[in-house]
Amino acid sequence: MADPLSEKWVDLRLLATMRVVLGASALLVVFVDPSEPNRWAFRPYIVLFIYTLYGLAIYILTARRHPVTARSLLPWIDLLWTVPLAVFAAGSPRVFYYFFFFPIIAAAFVWGLTAGARVTLTAASFLTIAGKLAAPPGQPVELDRLLLPPIGLLIFGYLMSRWGGFKAQMRNRLQLLKDVTVFSNPRFGIDRTIREILERVREFYGAKSCMLIVPKSEDGNVYQIYKTRRRTAPVGSSPPELDRETARIFLHPSNEHALLYQKWHPRRTVLFDVMSRQASAGSAAEAEKLSGLLDAENYVSIPVAYRHGIIGRLYITDVPRRLDNADLNFLIQLMDHVTPVTENIRLVDNLASDAAEHERRRIGHDIHDSVIQPYLGLQFGLVALHQKLQKGDGTASRDVDELLDLTNHELAQLRRYVRGLRVGEERSDVLLPALQRYAARFSTVTGIQVEVAAAGPVKLSDRLAGELFQIVTEGLSNIRRHAFCNDARIELSCNQDSVILQIKNGRSRINGDAERTAPDTTVSFKPRSIAERAALLGGETRVFVDELNYTVVRVGIPL
Repeated sequence: MADPLSEKWVDLRLLATMRVVLGASALLVVFVDPSEPNRWAFRPYIVLFIYTLYGLAIYILTARRHPVTARSLLPWIDLLWTVPLAVFAAGSPRVFYYFFFFPIIAAAFVWGLTAGARVTLTAASFLTIAGKLAAPPGQPVELDRLLLPPIGLLIFGYLMSRWGGFKAQMRNRLQLLKDVTVFSNPRFGIDRTIREILERVREFYGAKSCMLIVPKSEDGNVYQIYKTRRRTAPVGSSPPELDRETARIFLHPSNEHALLYQKWHPRRTVLFDVMSRQASAGSAAEAEKLSGLLDAENYVSIPVAYRHGIIGRLYITDVPRRLDNADLNFLIQLMDHVTPVTENIRLVDNLASDAAEHERRRIGHDIHDSVIQPYLGLQFGLVALHQKLQKGDGTASRDVDELLDLTNHELAQLRRYVRGLRVGEERSDVLLPALQRYAARFSTVTGIQVEVAAAGPVKLSDRLAGELFQIVTEGLSNIRRHAFCNDARIELSCNQDSVILQIKNGRSRINGDAERTAPDTTVSFKPRSIAERAALLGGETRVFVDELNYTVVRVGIPL
C-alpha cells in the first residue's frame, strides 16, 4: 500500500471530492433548468443520482486509504459513466460535456502523461459516437456540432495530460529520492544498501536490469559489479570483481558524458554532457558493441562522480518507454545524491571494521597478559613439582598448595574479565575515542578538518553512545553535502542530568568571509533525521548561530 501521507493520496482525496461535487452539481443544474433535458425525462436524474452515490462511495474509500482507489482502473470507470450520461442527454449534451474531462484529469495527474493521453483519445471517440447518435434521424449531420466538441476535448485533454503528467513525474521522482534516502541506512551495510537502491531505480523505470560498477579500493585496481534483474531478488552474496582493464570496457564513453543508446524505433545514440547538460550525437559502433555485452536493446549509462572525480558508471537496460534528456538529467542528479550517502556508509563500515579489529587486538592482548602468561607460570611450576616428586623431595606438598592458590587466583581474574565483556565494563567511555577515529577518517576523505572536544569524561551506555554516534555521522554528512565549509567541530559535555552534543560548521569555503549573522540567532531549519532521532531519545534539537558565526546543531538528551 502506498504511503498514506504521500502527495498521491492528497491528489486522490481531492479527485474524490470533486467527483461528488461534479455529480451533485450536474443533478442540481438539470433539475433547475428543465430544458436540459426535459423535466419529465427521469432517466438522467436516476443516472446522475447513482453517479453521485458512486462518488460518495469512492470518497469514503479514499478517506480510509483503501488501496482500490489508488489503481489506474478508476479513471476508465469514470469514463464509462459518460456513456449512459451521453445517451440520456436527450440531444443537449452541454451539461454532460464536462464529465469527459474529469477522467482525463484523474488519469493524468495521478498516473501520468501516457494514462492521460489514452483516456483522452477514448473520451474523444465516445463523444464523437454520442454526437452521432444524438443527431435527429433523417436529417444531415452538422459537422461543426459533431466534430468541434471532440476536437476541443483532444486539444484541452492533451494539455491537461502534459501538465498532469509532468506533476506526476515530479512527484514520483521525489518519492524515489525519499526511498533512496530510507534505504541508505548504515546498519544495512554498503552491499545491501547499493542493491536496494538499484532495485528501486530499476522498478521506477520498469527496466530489465540495473547495474553499478564502482572501484572496490581507492587505488582503482579492482572494481565491483552490483546488479539487479527483473523477477530476481537481490542476492546477498559479495558482488563479483573485475580488474581495471576489464572494467574499462564498461566505463565507456568518457567521464564527462552520459550515454543513451536505442537500437530500434528509431535507432539513436545520444551523448549528454554532465556539466553543460547539452546533448549531441554519439558513436553508434561503440555503443552497439556495449549493448551486445549487456544483452540489451537499449540502455542508459550514467557516470558516477564523487569529490569531483569519476569513480564508476550506472547502467539501466531495456527500459520499456522512450527516454529523453530530462531522464538523463534526473539520473545524474540522483547519483549525485546517492553517492555521498553510500560513501558515508562505506566510511561507517570501515570504522566499524577498524573498531572490531581494534577490539580483537585488545582482547588478544588481555588474554595474553591475563590468561596465557599466568598459565605459563603454572606450567613451569608443574614441571618443577614433577621433578621434585621424582627425586622424593618432601617439600612437594607445599608446592602443590602454592599452585592451587595460583590457579584459584587466576580463575577469579578470568571470571572478572569475562564478566566485564558480558556487561560492558570498561566500555562506558567508548564514544569519544570512536568519534575521534571517525573524525580523522572523515577529514582525510573529505578535506574538512573536524575537531572533537569533550568537557570532562563522557561515560554513557552502549545504546546511547551508538545513537549519538549516528547523530554525529548524519551531522557531518549534512555539512559535507550542504555547508561547503573548511572546518567543523564536535563538542560533548555530560553531567548527571543530561548529555549535550553540539555539531558546528564554519564559514563557507566558497563565499569566504560571508556576511556575519547576529550571535545566538535561531535558525528555523532543523535537520529532520537528527531531530527525529533525538526526539525518540526524549531529547530536543536546536539550530542557531554562535558568536563566532558558526552554525550550531545542539542536541540535548536527558539521562
